Amino acid sequence: METKCKRNGCKKPYNENENNDQACKHHPGKPIFSDLKKGWTCCNKIVYDWDEFMKIEPCAFGKHTNIDVTEGGEFYQSKTVQNAQKGIDNFVDNTPQPVRKIDDYNKEEAEKKKLLEQQQAKVQKQIFVTPTGKYKCTNKGCLKEYDPNENTECLYHPGEPCFHDLKKFWTCCRVEKYDWDEFMKIPTCAKGSHIPKVI
Repeated sequence: METKCKRNGCKKPYNENENNDQACKHHPGKPIFSDLKKGWTCCNKIVYDWDEFMKIEPCAFGKHTNIDVTEGGEFYQSKTVQNAQKGIDNFVDNTPQPVRKIDDYNKEEAEKKKLLEQQQAKVQKQIFVTPTGKYKCTNKGCLKEYDPNENTECLYHPGEPCFHDLKKFWTCCRVEKYDWDEFMKIPTCAKGSHIPKVI
């Protein structure tokens, strides 16, 4: 009577009378599925295509078994993925966001501008000036030169850049890209005042 082997990479029917230490070719490790990556913990080979993953040769021999020998769960759990998920969970919550009034927003912007002017007055001699006589903005996503005497608007990313496996995105606007050039082209999502580079 034939029984189906439960080892990863085998899963073939076998006859116990013909079972021996070389009968079963299998993966003793766990399958890895992390974003686009696929592989096995036992043979240290990573591919991105599903068909290529299915073609990865088993790396160990042993007896067939009808007992599930996988320990600690069916899949390999990446701490990187867990940490990334925690970040996403912290970023996206279900708490209703308060509605900001235009007057409150304008007041905040006026206070920021006033504070910025005060800071600029204190460190006027320490501000980095480009060869063209302009200031260099340090806001992420801007980094442009600007004339401090002109009231120009700064377009920038208030969040942080995130690079997880192949994904690239900003925490402030969550537009995910895989290509570096496409990541650099992600439109900025906030407007405000330039922050000059200080030396």
